[in-house]
Amino acid sequence: MRRSKRVITACLAATLFAIPAVPTITPDSTAIVYADEQDEIEEIKEKNEQREREKSEVEETLADLNISADEVRDTIYELDNQIGECEDRIAELTSQRNAVQAKVSITKSELQMAMISKENQYDRMMERIAYSYENGEVGYLNAMMAIDDFSNVLNQTEYVDQVSRYDQRQLTELIELAKEVEQKEAQLKKDLEEVETLKAEAEDEQAELEDRQEAKKEKLSEYLVLIDDAESEISLYDRLIQEGEDEIDRLEEEYHRKQEEAKEAARRAAEEAERKKREAEEAARQKEESDDSSSSSSSSSSSSSSSSSSSSSEKYQEVTPTYSQTGWVWPVPSSHHITSYFGGRTAPTAGATTYHRAIDIGCSTGASIVAIAGGTVMYKSYSSARGYFIRVDHGNGITSLYQHLSGYAGYDAGDHVDAGDVIAYAGNTGISAGTHLHIEIWEDGTPVNPLNYIG
Repeated sequence: MRRSKRVITACLAATLFAIPAVPTITPDSTAIVYADEQDEIEEIKEKNEQREREKSEVEETLADLNISADEVRDTIYELDNQIGECEDRIAELTSQRNAVQAKVSITKSELQMAMISKENQYDRMMERIAYSYENGEVGYLNAMMAIDDFSNVLNQTEYVDQVSRYDQRQLTELIELAKEVEQKEAQLKKDLEEVETLKAEAEDEQAELEDRQEAKKEKLSEYLVLIDDAESEISLYDRLIQEGEDEIDRLEEEYHRKQEEAKEAARRAAEEAERKKREAEEAARQKEESDDSSSSSSSSSSSSSSSSSSSSSEKYQEVTPTYSQTGWVWPVPSSHHITSYFGGRTAPTAGATTYHRAIDIGCSTGASIVAIAGGTVMYKSYSSARGYFIRVDHGNGITSLYQHLSGYAGYDAGDHVDAGDVIAYAGNTGISAGTHLHIEIWEDGTPVNPLNYIG
């Protein structure tokens, strides 16, 4: 192509002024401009899909936690009811105990009164005995003296007829009253023991229920902490996913902006080419009208045009050179240590991809980064994932991308670089686990293994 262009240029120079070669922006170059945004968009989409999956897992866990928490709440409610029933039963037994204790107190009073009555009766009998003795009633006196217990009075049949009917009735009532009071007191004591036993059993049951309820409350507190953590994690995923969507929107807007800029640049380039073409045609027309020294002018013009055309052609070839897959330069002269290869891998740090579209070369901060081949700097920029990065167009749809940089070596978009020129310096910016160079090589908008070129 170089030889063909030179022949065409030389032929035209023989009759008119040289027409400078003007580079135009083709659809392929706009696709290359878009490739960076598209790559980042795909990475963000992959991350958002992963976040959606992880969020779904957390939501399932949250649903299970809520079910478990509701079951614990139901158990606590049942234990509350059982504890309430125990409290009612204890209150009732306490009332029964108090009533029995009151009856025991009354019975003791009754027994005390009976004993007083017994003593009074005894005193009256002693008075009768004394009266009988004083009045000579020896039979009655002997009967009383033979009694060792009031209960045996009725059994002393040989003396019954000597005891007056009044004394016999009083004595019988006294014995029956004493027995009745003693039996009543014994029954009340038995009832009191039963009530105390039932009350103690109810209190033990209540204590056991309260222990179970406390354990359930602790378990509920654990569930509530886990639920709060899960809800916070879901909120975090929602925020990260939304941030990813916002970043995709921004990148798409950036793509459209670059596309419009590329179209505008193409339009201006076409207008400039058309203008220069008209100027050249006008110069050629004026040249033809000149009658004198056409031959020398043509020769001089041919020489000048050939030199100018050759220079312009060479400059154009520098912008879009053609290279074979040999003779490429290693990008980090100070290090050949590859820390991560092209393809699937375990993400080295949070936010990094699991499919690596590059190779990573470990090196020191500030290490020189060189262009792997001659070409034109497309742009240099910054993103949260790539950090500082620079992209070089090597022609034929091949570009190289250098990222996680600490700084640049002074080249700007549109500048030509030769193979081995220092274009940047290694760093640890963006999503990076340590200082290194992340280098990608793209063929027609698709990332390929850099070792195919620089290996």
